[in-house]
Amino acid sequence: MKKKKYTLLFEKYIRNEASAEEEQLLLSMLRHDNDIDLFLENQIENSDQKLDKETEQRMYEHIRSGKAQGKRSLFKTVPFRKAMQWAAMIMLPLLSALLVYFLTSNPLSGDNVTFHAPKGEKANITLADGSLVWINSGSSLTYDNAFNQKERKVFLEGEAYFEVAKDPKRPFIVHTSDMDIEALGTAFNVRAYKEENNVSTVLLEGKIKVDAEGHQRILTENQRAIIDKKIHTFSIDKVFAVDFIQWKDGNLYFENSSFDEIAHTLSRVFNVEIRFASERLRPMRFSGTLGNSSIRNALDILSLTSSMHYEMNGTVIELYYDE
Repeated sequence: MKKKKYTLLFEKYIRNEASAEEEQLLLSMLRHDNDIDLFLENQIENSDQKLDKETEQRMYEHIRSGKAQGKRSLFKTVPFRKAMQWAAMIMLPLLSALLVYFLTSNPLSGDNVTFHAPKGEKANITLADGSLVWINSGSSLTYDNAFNQKERKVFLEGEAYFEVAKDPKRPFIVHTSDMDIEALGTAFNVRAYKEENNVSTVLLEGKIKVDAEGHQRILTENQRAIIDKKIHTFSIDKVFAVDFIQWKDGNLYFENSSFDEIAHTLSRVFNVEIRFASERLRPMRFSGTLGNSSIRNALDILSLTSSMHYEMNGTVIELYYDE
């Protein structure tokens, strides 16, 4: 079932019939699964439904060029800074229309301010020091009214991307429940949802100091620090950092995520309820990028690449395993 869906997706791309979400998914599959190109090549040779010669030749050429170029030949990569400029042009008008809750949140002092992005929405703010913050769905950012006077500290629950204004005399510190991140002037992402097992930060530019589980480490570009809250472990790995801020630009990136984890993310992003009609789906894994233009588009891509189908009734979605 899964291999047939891979073939269908590749054929749609070759015939220029694939949606933007399907193209991104195909690129992600080629980057994460070393066996896909070999499988597709075998499928061309052995398929009962032969492709026309022109399409068959194009598929061979794409597969071979993908091998020769590290499987990145399908799409042109965009430099990070240019991508950020495009993202700003696209996202700022959209984000300005979103509802952002601006609340005083400390019942004792009344001196704290909280920005909250509800489920299904995102928000961006500019702090008093000029730092920019993008807040993901279902997330809250809190800081004191005295922010930028003597120190720069914020408290995050959920996920946010930071572009920090440089000020060597006053380090910028992000506090979460399990990890503190200190930056002088840099760009990084922090993910710290209460319901998730991991807290992580990914560095895009500059340097940050991470303090967690008794460890203090300096991260360099394209490194990620992860805390496992259940077993209390701390680790650092090398990643392609831009993947982890795709949510800013309207995409959802998953790295070997279980369907259970994906369901939580989709529920938060689209403000829907997702139920598992079959428990066999929960541990299944997916790596790739889903567009978040609509919940149906995201689920259609998951269905295309797994043994799953879904039924949707209003804001309630049931996931079924394909026997």
